[in-house]
Parts: sequence; C-alpha cells; structure tokens
Amino acid sequence: MMSAPLRLLLAVSGSLMVALLHDTRLLLIAAVLALTALLHAVCQRRAPRRQLLRRAAILNLFVAFVWLTLPWQFANGGLHWHAAGLEATLQISLRCNAAGLLCIALLSGIDACGLATAATRLGMPAKLARLLAMTVRYLSVVHETRQRIQRAMQARGFRPRCNWRTCEVLALQVALILVHAMLRAERVSQAMRARGFDGHGAAEYVHPRAGKPLAATGKSS
Repeated sequence: MMSAPLRLLLAVSGSLMVALLHDTRLLLIAAVLALTALLHAVCQRRAPRRQLLRRAAILNLFVAFVWLTLPWQFANGGLHWHAAGLEATLQISLRCNAAGLLCIALLSGIDACGLATAATRLGMPAKLARLLAMTVRYLSVVHETRQRIQRAMQARGFRPRCNWRTCEVLALQVALILVHAMLRAERVSQAMRARGFDGHGAAEYVHPRAGKPLAATGKSS
C-alpha cells in the first residue's frame, strides 16, 4: 500500500496535470482513470463506502449547477444552447471529476493529522501543518457551539423570518460564535503553553525531517 506522503504527492501532481489539460478527449481519459481509482479505493475499503460516494455526489452537485447555468444564453427573447458555453461546461465537468475523484480516491482514509504529517514530510512548514490539523479539529467544535446557540434561540421563541429583526438576531448569533471561538482559542493556547509548548524546535507538530509526530513539549528529546 502506498504511503500517505506518496498519495498526497500523486493527488497534487495529478490535479495540476488535469488543470493544464485543454483537450476534451484527454480530460475524458483522465476522468475515466480517476473514476477507476475511486472504484479501486471503494473495493480496498480505505474509507466507508458511503462516505466516498457522498463526496463524489457533492462534487457532482456543483457540476450540475454549472450545467444549469453556463451552457445557456438569452437570444431572440428566449433561452438557447450556446456552443462555446456547452464546450466550457463539458471541460469544467470533466476537469472537476478528474481532479476531484482522484483526490477523493488517493486521500481516502487519511485524517487531518495524517494529511498534515504527510504534507510536512513533503516539505510543508511544520507551523502550517499544525495550523491545518488544528483548524480541521476545531471546526466541529465551532459547529457544536453554533448548534447550542441555535437551540437556545429556539427555546426563547426565535423563528427566522424575512424581516430586520431576524437579520439582527442572526448577526448576534455570528458574533457570539466568534466570541466563543476566540475564548476557546485562548484556553487552548494556555493549555498548550502549560504543557511546555513554545512554538519552536521539537514543539512543532511533526518533525520536519523524520516526519514523526512529537509530543507538545518545548524541549528536544
């Protein structure tokens, strides 16, 4: 089985190659190869099958919106197919599926920490890798905070409507979420510093050469 850094490198280089293609036939071949890679990942069970298919469906939901808007033009008082728009839509669809399905297939089964570690082994600065891992980790926390605030608002009788009061309440909700996020960031920073983390040396998320996760200590072992 390929290592995580190699899979990340193949995903990035493959996406760049797909972005540089302009021939529709080559894009079609790339999309077919990406679909084959996705089916292979499903058979290998690198990640839950439903999760992989859901990601592919979300990707093609964007493609469906492109087909609903880009190929059309107003002419002679009505909507008509536009040849240039149709060609552009076809290339966008193939390019999105080729790059997207390839990334889904190659990066399946790798979580945020594993992705950050792989990126660091490929040369990404350890600070950026740590920022990536912590961002993904605390997105779910921010989402839970939003749900708690929304439940509290509903318990107090708030129902969203198309009026100025609803805009004010939603603005206050966003402000509360930001305040909670800032307070949690301060608490996390204090907890990391209490454990000796100083942001330098061995305290990096992963070692830049060995690529091995290190404990959050400010001293080198």
